[in-house]
Amino acid sequence: QLTEVVRAHSADLLGRQEVQALVDTIKKTHPAVVKDVVPDALSLGEVQKVLQNLVKERVSIRDLVTILETLADNVHMTKDPEMLTEFVRVALSRTICKEYMNNEGTINVITLDPQIEQAIQGSIQRTEAGSFLTLDPNMGQEILQAIGQQVQQLQEKGLQPILLTSPPVRPALRKLTERSFPNLILLSWNEIAPKVNVHSVAMVTL
Repeated sequence: QLTEVVRAHSADLLGRQEVQALVDTIKKTHPAVVKDVVPDALSLGEVQKVLQNLVKERVSIRDLVTILETLADNVHMTKDPEMLTEFVRVALSRTICKEYMNNEGTINVITLDPQIEQAIQGSIQRTEAGSFLTLDPNMGQEILQAIGQQVQQLQEKGLQPILLTSPPVRPALRKLTERSFPNLILLSWNEIAPKVNVHSVAMVTL
């Protein structure tokens, strides 16, 4: 129970001082990587937000070199921590998949009805402060109820609920579901590593 509490609040424990200590450690062995990111391209606070986003969804930040290299490679396109987090998740796809695949190299997932994906994607609004959803509240509630039914069925079978969706929809769907289903794992197709099989066990429909 204590472990679950720590996991749930691990992002809050990752303060500026902790991030600075992590960066300083990497700087000793990979100074060029750190220089390309902090402070030349991103502030420490922006790096902190990306790391917090990863930790919040239980993605290991142990491979900090890959994380910083990915930030350096993509910062010319965007400084939005949410978008940068998605790039990093793709770079860490092997680590992410290893966490959820079974002994046969397969990840059992729930998928979304294409109509639901289109509705969510069409309601994403991007601003300088990040993205937000303009989804009709009633439809949002219906989607949550439909997801809840599938999550419950999988949990009753002893399976980890994992929802697989398209890359543009994943962060928006995370925002929609995080309060109702904090333990729901959300993966995008871009995060499925080579040689990892995907088996759809259910589809969320309205």
